[in-house]
Amino acid sequence: LSILFISLVLLFTQIFGKWFQSFGIPQLITHVTLGIVLGPCVFNLIKPNEIIYVFAEIGILFLLYESGLEINLKSGFKTNLKGVFVAIIGSFVPFFIALATAKLLDYNQNESFFLAGSLVATSIGVTLKTFMDLKKQHTSVANIVLVAAVIDDIIGIIMLLLVSNFAQTKTINLEIAFSVILYATILFLMVPFIKILLQNAINVSFDKDASYVSAIIFFAIMAYSFVSYKLVHLNILGAFIIGYSLQKLNLPKTSKQDNLFKKAKLQLKTLQNFFEPFFFVYIGLSFNLSHFSFSTFGGLLISLLIFLTIAILGKMVSGFFIRGFYNKLAIGLSMIPRAEVGLIFATIGKTSGILNNELYALIVIISLLTTLITPFALQLISPKIS
Repeated sequence: LSILFISLVLLFTQIFGKWFQSFGIPQLITHVTLGIVLGPCVFNLIKPNEIIYVFAEIGILFLLYESGLEINLKSGFKTNLKGVFVAIIGSFVPFFIALATAKLLDYNQNESFFLAGSLVATSIGVTLKTFMDLKKQHTSVANIVLVAAVIDDIIGIIMLLLVSNFAQTKTINLEIAFSVILYATILFLMVPFIKILLQNAINVSFDKDASYVSAIIFFAIMAYSFVSYKLVHLNILGAFIIGYSLQKLNLPKTSKQDNLFKKAKLQLKTLQNFFEPFFFVYIGLSFNLSHFSFSTFGGLLISLLIFLTIAILGKMVSGFFIRGFYNKLAIGLSMIPRAEVGLIFATIGKTSGILNNELYALIVIISLLTTLITPFALQLISPKIS
């Protein structure tokens, strides 16, 4: 039955994604909406299961691998520094405003920290896919956002670990933050060694065919993602680093070998096109409000309007120092989606007993709405992005 559901998801994403795109609706939106419609929230035909989850994880890893290939960290110190500032502003502004607001609304300490923490990180998958669909992934704006989103996700993981630990011990353990930063730095410092390993492995494969090369790269993505998850609880960081490591390998400069490497990357792109939709469909499938009581809808609506405003404006201010009005706007909009990051906060908070059904629903709805805003908004202003 799971195989049938997987084939249905793949078929529907291709048919409806292309069809709605002809009406100006981004494919990403169609894929998330399909997940909502087919999942527990509407028809309950498909429930989130381990197989679809694995497909979704491979999809997001491929997206981050591609972002590593695309990002230009040699674009200049100023550009990368802008990304760092965007990440810091976009993480801490919504966190502290949401934390203060939650306390004013009489949420307890644990609830306040979880609610504020869920607004910290940016879904790099949603942002990157939107830039790719708009053919804007090579702009300086996209480069700033990619640097910011990677740092944002690291800050988000630190927040999640700190908040979870605080809920259990009532203390803020800064050793957690230092260890994540240390291990993330080590993962990046390994890039020269990864390049040598990949270079040697690929050189050995040049007398074979492209499938050998693509298999080596695929294994590297999955293996380093596993290492990254074990060290910093963030598997996408490993996939990103492998993509970045592949940017400038010292491979033999012959047309045959160059074509072989290009074919291998095309094979991986085909795999990415297969798995990628499952990530966005899974976001929709995870949108489950079955435990929510509509008798409390009035109170939830007020809280939703307040925290959704914080979630949006808190990220919009992150690009205020960037030159050009539309570039500021594009960076702010790009940092808005919470998607799977918000859902992780909501799920951990719910299963640990910290969040009640209403607060769980609040974080889930904010995660969904912020995911839907960015593709539409960026599509409107994309011709103005320099």
